[in-house]
Amino acid sequence: MILNTFDANFIANAGVKDIVGRGLIYNDNVAIIELVKNSKDANSKRVILEFNNPVTKSEDLGGLLEGSDLAPEIIIKDFGSGMSKDDLKTKWLNIAYSEKKALKDKVYAGNKGVGRFSCDRLGKHLELYTRTKGGECLRLKIKWELFEDKDKQDEISKIPLVIEVLTEDELFLNIGESKFESGTVLKIQGLRSIWSEQKFKKLISDLEKFTPELDSTFEIHLNSNGVFKDKELAKKFNTKVSNNILEKLAFKTIFIKSTISANGSTIETTLYYQNQQVYKYKSENPYRSLKNISIEVHYLDSITKSYFTRNVGVQSNSYGSVFLFYNSFRISPYGNEKNDWLGLDQRKSQGTARYFGTRDIVGRINVLDLDNSFSVITSREGLAHNNAYLDLVAHDSEEKTILKSGKEEYGYAITIIRQLENFVVKGLDWNRLLDTSEKLKSVSSEDLLKDPDRFKSKKLSSELVQEVCSKIIQSNVDITEFEINNGLIEEIENINKVKHESFLNDFLSKAKDKTIKELTKHQQFTVKKIVEEQNKKIEKAEEQKEQAEKKASKVTQELQVEKKQNAYLMATRRTLSPDADGLIHTIKINNIEINEGIETLIEGISYDEYSKEDIISKLSSLKLYSLKSLKMTELATRSGFDNDIDVRNVEVIKYIDEYLGIYKSTFGSNGLTISVGAIGKPFIKSLSLLNFSVVLDNLLSNSSKWGASEFKYSSSCEGNELNILFSDNGEGLSDIFLNDPEQIFKLGVRDEPPEECGGSGIGLHYTRKLLTEMGAEITFVGNGVDLKGATFKVVFKNI
Repeated sequence: MILNTFDANFIANAGVKDIVGRGLIYNDNVAIIELVKNSKDANSKRVILEFNNPVTKSEDLGGLLEGSDLAPEIIIKDFGSGMSKDDLKTKWLNIAYSEKKALKDKVYAGNKGVGRFSCDRLGKHLELYTRTKGGECLRLKIKWELFEDKDKQDEISKIPLVIEVLTEDELFLNIGESKFESGTVLKIQGLRSIWSEQKFKKLISDLEKFTPELDSTFEIHLNSNGVFKDKELAKKFNTKVSNNILEKLAFKTIFIKSTISANGSTIETTLYYQNQQVYKYKSENPYRSLKNISIEVHYLDSITKSYFTRNVGVQSNSYGSVFLFYNSFRISPYGNEKNDWLGLDQRKSQGTARYFGTRDIVGRINVLDLDNSFSVITSREGLAHNNAYLDLVAHDSEEKTILKSGKEEYGYAITIIRQLENFVVKGLDWNRLLDTSEKLKSVSSEDLLKDPDRFKSKKLSSELVQEVCSKIIQSNVDITEFEINNGLIEEIENINKVKHESFLNDFLSKAKDKTIKELTKHQQFTVKKIVEEQNKKIEKAEEQKEQAEKKASKVTQELQVEKKQNAYLMATRRTLSPDADGLIHTIKINNIEINEGIETLIEGISYDEYSKEDIISKLSSLKLYSLKSLKMTELATRSGFDNDIDVRNVEVIKYIDEYLGIYKSTFGSNGLTISVGAIGKPFIKSLSLLNFSVVLDNLLSNSSKWGASEFKYSSSCEGNELNILFSDNGEGLSDIFLNDPEQIFKLGVRDEPPEECGGSGIGLHYTRKLLTEMGAEITFVGNGVDLKGATFKVVFKNI
């Protein structure tokens, strides 16, 4: 039986300020970032952080300094929507109130309503200046000590505060602006902490990782009148904070990008090798709670880690690993140094040589959560571990997430990282450098700089790389589209060699403008080592030069001129050099392959094991071996042939000019006049001269077979693209192919040339294949474009 009732309600003691302020936001950097978030949420395109008169040592922050012009202060200034008097009274001063929670048409960084108490975390006093567009200029002063050490009867709502209305001139004077249409300025004084140089470095690092939209739709400007001993730190002030490190890394790393569509139906994933696409696939999204998510993760090998340190100013492991951005703002502590939120280090401890650790990768995960599927912990230290979080990052084999199909699987982020890991570890054998002395299993960039000639790029298997890529199709997701760049896979080893060489060249270029005294001891040692190695090479070259001069005493002045003109194709020698033995060995291997291939083909035909398509395919491979053997025999009698076989940087048009000028009589093109049209500016491309020679042979041979008496080439170069036209005055492409000229590049497709000179349907197929491996394209332009016969266009690009 109820005897009586009494009215009651919650009473908030003034001490609640400490609980939702310094109690929850216990890190100064988190406090700064919370206030920057509020600026962005207020639609400001930029925010200015000012640290005036910073105290970087252990001096007392209070006392004589407090209240004076020399007192340290933090100013946070935005140019957003600002606040009215009513906004201040009913919203900003309303603890835990956030109108952002009710607004679904925009994503907000914060919606807890406690970020405003970051001001209390940073300093004892706050002056808030604000103005809406066309509205009043307002000031609110708060001394946080007034809310501390209160009795139970002291309610927070009973502590009086005053909102002042200022003139425009008074506002401009107090905030240091000559114009201020709208926005909010926070002046925090009586700072509670010392801001040391090390603390500033950590803040800047956190700001750089604050949002993926930094530099594009939102800017942070960091200013200070302080004097800093650390020169690199000083450079970070009075300028804009930048965070485009992943864009810079794209040209140096192996990385993967993946996106779940806005409606959550599909996943699109692309793997890149130094910004070139290796494979790409599209699949159905098997995860129940995930949509509007993107992932980008980069693998850092030893050379890339060195590049990272030079460009960011800190070592990659100190910078962090994979960061999480929720509604465009970073969630701490995910990705911090030693934070293993994805279970990478835990797994790596089970197999160091088999798995990625946090030190091996850097990247970000962006979550755009309009449905509140995720939940940010009030302390700002992470996300609640609900179903959506498990779908994203489940990494424990005992606690996987459940897919739409009912199957158990690791989280989305984990599966994407493991696809990159599989490619790097199994396909590329970690992409590491090889120690020729076999003393070091893992080579660092410091090792490379100490002794450059001791290390080289590993021999890679394009077949293994392709096999690893193809295994993606066997995963737990339903693949709807899949494409793989076979040409790039075959070029990966060469790209890796170029990266190795460019690293050393980059080091030397950065050191060349410094005096010896300006270099560190380590840099001095490195330069000395590289110079010593170069001197050895120069001495060896000088010895070879002297020997060559003795043998070439009878060479005439005209021959010397010819050598200068023919930079790539040297004059014929009468005797084979010692290196030619290696070339002859390669020719023998080619011929063995041809012989065994023919025997296998004969046997297969005898037992009716091969279709017509099979036979054509096998014969085409044998013909390519034959073409290369023929080319090698021609090269073997020339000095410099080893350069022709290797991939090297070539001035493409100059090479074509010299090649056709010297060898036009050896390709079955007797009587074929070669002319030159308009020539563009020089264009340098890394390619195999042997393969490019085979391409030129095929084009000349085709012209000759189709009755041409003239073969002409011309070029134009714009930016990073070289266009070459090859034309002849022969019969041109037959009418049967003019409607679909792409057919002529297919294996085995051919038309009978005049007088049945013989065409296998193989030459143009392999011409395109070899050009693709060089990063070039060939297309049929038409008949009668330049001369009356066929015209082909070859396009080289430098990425």
